[in-house]
Amino acid sequence: MECNVGLTEQKLRVLAGLALIGFGAYYNTKALAALGIIPILTGMIRYCPINQAIGYNGCTSKKVEDFT
Repeated sequence: MECNVGLTEQKLRVLAGLALIGFGAYYNTKALAALGIIPILTGMIRYCPINQAIGYNGCTSKKVEDFT
């Protein structure tokens, strides 16, 4: 799995997941709380299959060339 979730998107995903879990806990909706796990996981591993399916890559990989 190649990284396709950028750092800013990673932080937003984790915050959105925590918000979903919070709303689910507040309104006693287990399905909504369980749904919050998905953005947290995709943010933690920095890979999202939906991003790959649509061809979006938020990671900017800076390759350092070795001039030795």
